[in-house]
Amino acid sequence: MTSLATLTARTPGLPCRIDPDLWFAESARDREAAVRACQPCPIRTECAAYAIAERIPDGVWGGTTAADRRSFADGRPWRFDEQGRLRQACGSVSAYHAHFSYREQPCPACVAAFEEQLLADRRQRLDAEHAKGGSPTGYGLHRRIGEPACELCLSAMRRQSAAARRARARRRLQRPRSASGASGAAEAVHGAPTAAQTFPLAS
Repeated sequence: MTSLATLTARTPGLPCRIDPDLWFAESARDREAAVRACQPCPIRTECAAYAIAERIPDGVWGGTTAADRRSFADGRPWRFDEQGRLRQACGSVSAYHAHFSYREQPCPACVAAFEEQLLADRRQRLDAEHAKGGSPTGYGLHRRIGEPACELCLSAMRRQSAAARRARARRRLQRPRSASGASGAAEAVHGAPTAAQTFPLAS
């Protein structure tokens, strides 16, 4: 594998070779200028990869600052996006959520990773419900996964539905019937005229 030093020596016109002090400047404005100068560099990716792998704590390397590289010190994969920003490589749940932080729709690879993780989480929760002997929650998980419910969860769901029907029936039987009749009578009395009114007959 060709080293970064060899690539640098073989590549003419590198801006960091002309004014190297700018790449290790203290001011934020100078760092931003160095980052912009790195954008068209033909060995930018190799330079950034070297600084990330070696955990170089200072300077601008491949258009990345020390703060940019710190997020990838744990070895997670990375990439440059179309705007030249250092980001997580696509194809993971964390990269799926990162798309939203950049106000963009997740790519197909990240959507697939998210859905795979979501399915695994639901399977794990379903196993826990099965360990209890099945439950209405397990029935709902089967539906979310997109599969027929097992007999354990289906039976639990039927028992819950039957219990709910019995509870509604008991509430109907316990409802006092006289209350509605009395209310109707009260309304009738309230609406009745309090006294007969006489009207003069036409002569």
